[in-house]
Amino acid sequence: MSSINQVVILAGGKGTRMGEMTSSTPKPMVEIGGKPVLVHLMEIFDSFDNFEYFICTGYLGDIIENYFSEYSNVTTIYTGDETPTGGRIKKIEEYLNENFIVTYGDGLANVNINKLIDFHIKHEKIGTITVTNPESRFGLVEFNDTNKVTSFIEKPTLQGNVNMGFMVFNKKFISYIDELSTLESKPIENLANDGELYAYEHLGFFKPMDTYREYLMFNNLWENNKIPWLNFND
Repeated sequence: MSSINQVVILAGGKGTRMGEMTSSTPKPMVEIGGKPVLVHLMEIFDSFDNFEYFICTGYLGDIIENYFSEYSNVTTIYTGDETPTGGRIKKIEEYLNENFIVTYGDGLANVNINKLIDFHIKHEKIGTITVTNPESRFGLVEFNDTNKVTSFIEKPTLQGNVNMGFMVFNKKFISYIDELSTLESKPIENLANDGELYAYEHLGFFKPMDTYREYLMFNNLWENNKIPWLNFND
């Protein structure tokens, strides 16, 4: 068993950018190859060890609760339809061990979980976020003062890194949040300002499923037997 064996999955959002698909289905339950995104996400962690999952539900949370009711290693906790991400973690404080992983219920990546955990333990600070250098959805166009195009790069890699989830926190992090906190704003910002945050770099596959277009992309990969989120190269 890993030294850190709890995974908190934030799965309470409404997924409005996916349109009608999420009118009766919570976004983390949208299927890729006949399996909900949440199951694919758990399979990433299960590739490394046996983890205990705590799913923070909200919008249409009963669907998630019913689906996982027979899973012995999954606990679903309704944390409110409108509760922000940090608030959801605060509401499950009583379940948390000294260190725990937090991730979003709609993003898949071939993160080496063992290396992430080792990195977090080694630096001995409160928080670790996994970061990646994302690819733009759009082509990059450059042109001169006469509007003549001088270069066109199809879907370039953007400058800078983004937080992709797959975060690890010591329970001291709870003091940075309350039930009105948005995880990605003040709590993580304050953690960084206090010198208590490290970034684990991920160079492999990462995609969120935020739109119908991305839903089609994921299912196309599955149908072609390409499952990059379970292809661990490092």
